[in-house]
Amino acid sequence: MATPVESTPCPSCGGAGYLVEQVLGKPARARRCECQVRCSRCHGTGYALVPGPSGPVAQPCACKHLDERLHLFNQIGIPAALATASFAAFKVYSAEHSTAKNLAEDFARTFRRDQPTRGFLLYGRPGGGKTHLLASTLRWLALEKGVASRYVEFMLLLSDMKDGFSAGRSHMEILRPLLSVPVLAIDELGKERGTPWEQSMLDELISRRFNSGLSTLFATNYFVEPRFTPQSAPAAGGRRDPRSPDARQEAEAMTLAQRVGDRIYSRLSEMCTFAKLDPNMDFRKDVPGAGASGYWGR
Repeated sequence: MATPVESTPCPSCGGAGYLVEQVLGKPARARRCECQVRCSRCHGTGYALVPGPSGPVAQPCACKHLDERLHLFNQIGIPAALATASFAAFKVYSAEHSTAKNLAEDFARTFRRDQPTRGFLLYGRPGGGKTHLLASTLRWLALEKGVASRYVEFMLLLSDMKDGFSAGRSHMEILRPLLSVPVLAIDELGKERGTPWEQSMLDELISRRFNSGLSTLFATNYFVEPRFTPQSAPAAGGRRDPRSPDARQEAEAMTLAQRVGDRIYSRLSEMCTFAKLDPNMDFRKDVPGAGASGYWGR
């Protein structure tokens, strides 16, 4: 009896059928691998013949579903520097890394569009891997489960809204696509100046999503618990020069609740499971090669 010959996975995609690439100046892009340019099942028609009760029946080919998932990935807006981010590529250097990765991976694998799913919020100093896990989660949802999602940096979203005002557009024209997408990842939470208008935009975005039962993920450099107390007092008159090292230290010492306000923090606590990801080093700077290709994110 002849031994079946096992097919060798494509050396480029490893059998996934797609490649994710960095495109300078644009978000990460996914495309069919060369091994899938012309499908051997449907020969490029998008439909394959399968046995039926009365003879062969045309059904959508699996490659058509692949194209749909690639399209979903290309709508996310993952930064080009994070094109290689995935759960498989995420290196675990500490117990916090393991806990955060398990939290993100469990969310991605168990997510269901037909029921509310609690999101997660990752916090810690820059360079720990928070954005990597956000990107990995959205990548898995799109390419493995066919779930639509979006990635935004909150400061850049605010900037887009301000530019829209100058062009005569309302803030809702910018927010609307983010209000209905099944999963939204908001990065750099709290980095904005914290003006009443900025807080009202954040409040509206997360409240509308929460009330609609939609999942939202967050990453922030601001801690849940107090980190330290600034050493020096403000200058005479009770105000610091915002450019001074003391002012920067004072801002860094703020907790997430102080940064976003009690109302928004309360809503975040209701929407998300919190996980600290602060391994006491910046992997972009302190681990050789870890940040060379945007490996860890922010």
